[in-house]
Amino acid sequence: MVWQYYKKMTIEELKIQISDIVKTLKREKKQHLAECIEKNWNKTAAAYSKELNSWEPSRPMEKELHSSFEKELERLGIIDSLKIKILHSLQKKRVLQTAPHLVATESPRMFCINWLGSLGVKIPDFYVIAMFSGIPFSNNSHPGRINRKDGSINLFPSNIQDGLVFRSTIQNKLIESRKKIPAQINKLLPRAVAGESYTKWALLVCQKIESEILKKENLVFIDINEVVSNYLIRVLRNTNHIFHKIFFDLKTRCEFMETFRDESIFNCAVMNGKYEKMENMIFSVNSLKSKHKEILLADPKILISELENTRICPGLILSFMAIAFLNEFKCFGSFAQVEYLPLYQEKLAKLKFMKEFDIKKIPTANLTTGIFPDAVNFYPVDIIIDTGNDKLKQKEKILLGELWLPMKDKLINGRQNKK
Repeated sequence: MVWQYYKKMTIEELKIQISDIVKTLKREKKQHLAECIEKNWNKTAAAYSKELNSWEPSRPMEKELHSSFEKELERLGIIDSLKIKILHSLQKKRVLQTAPHLVATESPRMFCINWLGSLGVKIPDFYVIAMFSGIPFSNNSHPGRINRKDGSINLFPSNIQDGLVFRSTIQNKLIESRKKIPAQINKLLPRAVAGESYTKWALLVCQKIESEILKKENLVFIDINEVVSNYLIRVLRNTNHIFHKIFFDLKTRCEFMETFRDESIFNCAVMNGKYEKMENMIFSVNSLKSKHKEILLADPKILISELENTRICPGLILSFMAIAFLNEFKCFGSFAQVEYLPLYQEKLAKLKFMKEFDIKKIPTANLTTGIFPDAVNFYPVDIIIDTGNDKLKQKEKILLGELWLPMKDKLINGRQNKK
């Protein structure tokens, strides 16, 4: 017998339900998601995670990307001895969980994703969660809140709700709001100082809470946009690098723009009176432009300076080009990513300047999603406060179909295009 929400059902009954989901997805042209579900629904979580975490890249990581991962680990205060081990694991395994947005406390689905993805990763290797900070605080993942089943605690004032998470800073409201946070959680939170990095604080909170629940010492939470930003600062100085050519060689830029005409290249933070807003920057003729900001592409030093000194955040296409397609990382993703990342791959593979990288072989539909069927509102914060984690070990033999069925509506009707 298997679970359907809080009820038991037979394997055959589960198969019928999954088949209906697959048929609907194929009808909706969500082919990659349909194939992932159809192929894997009858596997156990433990077996699937082990399979997912198996990957052998064909070339070394670029030294510029290695240095950028190192800088991010240093930003997070990770000690040298541990940093060396994490970097070795990244170089060897070349696997990242790229589904979650950067938040302080995750939702039931994102927690389930990390539980699932980490099952197949044993010490001395590390399960690295590369969170995406190129979102506004108003995103439905609630990046500026302590998230619980029964309400959440807002950590940011109203004038920043539409602002950019990337390189945001701790506000006085966060410090004041700690009085409302239950003691069991408060004792796990790092010290918060107004004006210091919020993303660092949030990543450390996530890591502390989920490591505590999962009883794992090999979870590492990073901001992938910080990594890619630092990587771009390094490679844009090299006139032979493909990213330098995309931005500063007119022929290459035109070929790229023709394929990704309306793609967000960067996100930026702008002020509208007392309110901060996030805007998308796209390629113009000789510049990058949003509604209120423009970066000229006449000189690489201008863009490099923006990356070093302002809050322009690399968009999805730049981020996945850097980590997946130029450095062969296998990126785990939720139901949206398994549709848009193969599309990126297909489009990039057709570009003349990408032929040398042979990107067709890189796995891009690596589905990690799900909800625990007997605990649909399994918020990590609530687990710490109320329920404990005794049942998680027992769930390793659960079928993937059991994790996917409770989110049937989300799989079928959820937004499949981008984060």
